[in-house]
Amino acid sequence: MKKHLLFIVITMLLLPLALRANLPPLPECYYTYDEVVTRLFELEDLYPTHAKVHMIGYSQQDEVPIYAMQLTTNVNGDWEKPALLFVGQVHAEEVLGVQITMSNIEELLANRTQAPYGAWLYQLDTWWIPTLNPEGHKVVTDNLDTSYRKNKHDTNHNGIFDYSPQVGYDIDGVDINRNFDFNFVHGDTLLQGGGNEPYDYYRGPYPMSESEVQAIKRLSDEKKFVYSICWHSSRTGNFSEKVYYSFNWKDVRPSPDHNFARSIAQGAANQIQKEGIGTYEFYPNASRQGAFHDWMYKQYGTIQLLIECGTRNLQPNETIMLDTVARCTNGVWWMLERAMPFSSTSPSNSLLTGRITDSVTGAPIEAEIVVQQRHAPWFHPRTSNPDTGLYYRPIGNGNYSLLYRQRGYWDLELPNVIVNNSSWTYKNVALTPKESAILYGSVNSPEGPISAEIRIGDVFEDVLNIEGDYIYHGFEGEYPITIFAEGYYPYRETITLNPGANMHHFYLSAIETVFSEDWEDGISGWEIEGPWVLQNELATAGYAITDSWGGRGHYAQNCDVWIRPTSKISLPNNSSLLLYFDSHLYTEWEFDPVTIEVSPDGDEWEEIWRKSGRHDWWQKEYVDISALAGQELYFRFRLQDDSIDDKMTDPGWTIDNIKIVTGEAVSNEDEVSQSPALAVLYPNFPNPFNPETKITYSLGQAQDVCLDIYNVRGQLVYRYAPGTQSVGDHYFVWNGKDQSGKEVSSGVYFYRLKTETFAKSRKMILMK
Repeated sequence: MKKHLLFIVITMLLLPLALRANLPPLPECYYTYDEVVTRLFELEDLYPTHAKVHMIGYSQQDEVPIYAMQLTTNVNGDWEKPALLFVGQVHAEEVLGVQITMSNIEELLANRTQAPYGAWLYQLDTWWIPTLNPEGHKVVTDNLDTSYRKNKHDTNHNGIFDYSPQVGYDIDGVDINRNFDFNFVHGDTLLQGGGNEPYDYYRGPYPMSESEVQAIKRLSDEKKFVYSICWHSSRTGNFSEKVYYSFNWKDVRPSPDHNFARSIAQGAANQIQKEGIGTYEFYPNASRQGAFHDWMYKQYGTIQLLIECGTRNLQPNETIMLDTVARCTNGVWWMLERAMPFSSTSPSNSLLTGRITDSVTGAPIEAEIVVQQRHAPWFHPRTSNPDTGLYYRPIGNGNYSLLYRQRGYWDLELPNVIVNNSSWTYKNVALTPKESAILYGSVNSPEGPISAEIRIGDVFEDVLNIEGDYIYHGFEGEYPITIFAEGYYPYRETITLNPGANMHHFYLSAIETVFSEDWEDGISGWEIEGPWVLQNELATAGYAITDSWGGRGHYAQNCDVWIRPTSKISLPNNSSLLLYFDSHLYTEWEFDPVTIEVSPDGDEWEEIWRKSGRHDWWQKEYVDISALAGQELYFRFRLQDDSIDDKMTDPGWTIDNIKIVTGEAVSNEDEVSQSPALAVLYPNFPNPFNPETKITYSLGQAQDVCLDIYNVRGQLVYRYAPGTQSVGDHYFVWNGKDQSGKEVSSGVYFYRLKTETFAKSRKMILMK
């Protein structure tokens, strides 16, 4: 701590006198937190049918409640309307937005019976958060530091609020607008200096770490906001009186909805007069730094505007403040009018909406709505409300192809959907449910059952970690399936599940290894181009190789880096030949690919695999190279960047456990000579248990069943003998009692399933 304070003192001496001078106190015309809260609850009491206060969370350090005001007609009703969000303040010193938001609330309620206010309240569900950063707001309004920006997160864990009553140099605190989980890696690290305001932009210890951010996520998960405004003010004045929308990073990477978002930003900006001459300007966000509005767009499809209100004078006197509030309010009213079903004053009210239901029961469904012409692989699914099935998708007028999908239902595609310009476009759909399907069986080697990981599905993928026997509850249809067991050849096919029970036994042969690299013996057998290094902080086990040490450095702009074995690899003439490896990948979607290439001579290369985007967790990648059997080839793992700015680069690629193997993997459908087991006994659940546990088993043919439970001394405790049972799944719930109904003691017990053709035992623990 002393080192930090010494550094601050030395640095402060080097600052211009203007920055070292004591900052003026905040004018008394600005709301304090207590005044905000008091007034919100007063308004709720005055207008109980139109206003409702919600406590949506707490601040990070001091646990100050964060309040939102909901304004709509019949605020306690269940009539769902498109929701809009207005956030007054994220950065503590930027207090103008608090005033704007409170003024908007007051004006809407005071004029609730008049046009157009009454129509807005009737048709829309509006949410107003005067401050998302109440503890930072208190720092400013208490005049501790009127230049304070962040929350009060105790970043150095010393139990003291470390701040400087100057511009910048606040050791504690996290910039909430850098903490969102979209481009978080591009935000400032702890105590990162820069300019005359170092430390002010710290992104936090990890994405979504701050309770303020978690609070807005919970609310947004529920409401799925259509439009939003978040108010800011520009400390330097470089961004003053401007409206920013999502996004066009470095002016070369526009979002899929760029033109539409631009029209919303332009519409709002044109309504707000500058303090001088002209109206607010509008620009796409060009930087990638974990910002709130970019995250809202990625996560929900929300069109959120970041409006930098006022001038460099962040906390003007009352006269200028009131004038700024009045001028900025025009942009708010324009957005409310733009969100209406139709309007005589807005040039467009285009919106795609409708309800998604189950075609059999009519029940609402939370399903994903994909607009094919406006989709991106990095989108979080835009879904309908699970309680009502309603969805609202802000979009410009045009002709679109729509896809509706949800687990357990058949996909529904609607081509040539015309979205109107002058009013909402309604598209109600009913999805056809799939029949339930059960997949069960076992994964075996020539020596018997083996432990394995089973992955089933594509868009909706399920993962099972099993020990020989398995059971999977899903739905009818065709699904990709991958089964991996260490030391055995992976099974990778498409499986068809029919309604009801489907029994599949899989047989994996031991692998024959053609090539293997786990990096534990160094890199002496590799040729390397670029800053690839071995490290043991990000690896499946031991060491892994990375191109830029992901997370602590990004790959270089316009790089072309690669690794390859120094010698050719001789591939056997085998029909089953597979390359697989563990990959941890984070590159720019679609533009910065990682590839695997092969070459017979080291000069001419052919690409055999490609991927890009954010996949920053360990996953196995598989490349079928059977077509290359019998050849001698060089293999190259390569990353290429296509950027005009180093801010467009990302953490990069880390690789571990490369293998080229041969072998065989079949199922009982593929290999009819195999004799599948005629029963399966699954692990009980829960285990340990008290007082009940469920024992499940499956039968491949109708047969007599006996399930016995023994204690550790081998004494029979309970026998369940239902007699002959049919094909499929069955279960028995044991309540921890013996045959006479007396409770047994805690301890280890064994259960054994016996049929005419099968016998298997498992262990369980009763823990009282």
